[in-house]
Amino acid sequence: MFLKDAKRVVVIGMGNELRADDAVGIRVVRLLKPCTNSRITVFEGGMTPEAFIPSTCARTPTHLLIIDAAELGEKPGTWRLLSKDELESGLFTTHMIPATEVAKEIQRRCGSNIAFIGIQPKIRDVALSLSREVEHGANEVVTAIRCIMETSTEHSVKQNSKKKK
Repeated sequence: MFLKDAKRVVVIGMGNELRADDAVGIRVVRLLKPCTNSRITVFEGGMTPEAFIPSTCARTPTHLLIIDAAELGEKPGTWRLLSKDELESGLFTTHMIPATEVAKEIQRRCGSNIAFIGIQPKIRDVALSLSREVEHGANEVVTAIRCIMETSTEHSVKQNSKKKK
């Protein structure tokens, strides 16, 4: 599991809010905002995630997670943890600067472990809301991240209390 031993996580949500399901990355980080604390920070990268490189590195994350709509060839709302190689091999996103380039720069500057979550869109036409399927996928991603971070925190607390004895 990518976030299992994460000490500090930054999540950047990418997307275009005017193109329906393309905004799914932004939706995920908005849903995660109430969960932010000293271990998890979120940024609405939108269409310019490169603008958040300095802010991301200032938090010295051990892990970076970039979330975006991606053509996975799956049913709408399906999501997957993707490797950098999968993204570079042709998964389609709509951004001028690909997520892989943003990730490379963050990794170069601050050495974070990096992963991507791609969520299959249904609609990319001009619209201001997500499709039902993609909204469901966004909620699943949020639940998974929260579950992993909470489990990881509980594990760290148990480990630290054992060390103090």
